[in-house]
Amino acid sequence: MIQLVPGARTGHIRRMTDQTPDQPPGPTSPDAYRFWTGERVRFADLDALGHVNNNAIGVYFEQGRVDFLQECGGFRDADPWTVVLARSLIEYKAELRYPATVRIGVRVLKLGNSSLVVGAGVFEGDRCIATQEAVCVIVDKAEHRPTPIPEGLRAVLARY
Repeated sequence: MIQLVPGARTGHIRRMTDQTPDQPPGPTSPDAYRFWTGERVRFADLDALGHVNNNAIGVYFEQGRVDFLQECGGFRDADPWTVVLARSLIEYKAELRYPATVRIGVRVLKLGNSSLVVGAGVFEGDRCIATQEAVCVIVDKAEHRPTPIPEGLRAVLARY
């Protein structure tokens, strides 16, 4: 989508998704992410047309979230809590083909009491393939119920 820039000369337009100096980078920009992990596209990830299947892209996002949360202190056997995915919204931006390597950028969008919203992007080089917004819930392993984000984990997550 395009919009006219107020006060600009006639005919001057910009994309509404373009970053302005006072806005943080959007989810399709590699600059939006501080945590990165990589994945290799496998032949088994392809659909009948030779594109990477949307389910495979979901797996890339899952691995990115798991790697990120492990880096932050999650998914430890000794912890009485774990992390579960409650919601996932993926927007597909470009096709991806085999062979390729991708990198997954991850960031925290919001910290709640027992949940966090994680933003992620799958990139081939600097080209955004897809973005995801995921709601993750901290769950007590014994009770299978949401539990507050542990303070140590909260402090690390807040840096992202």
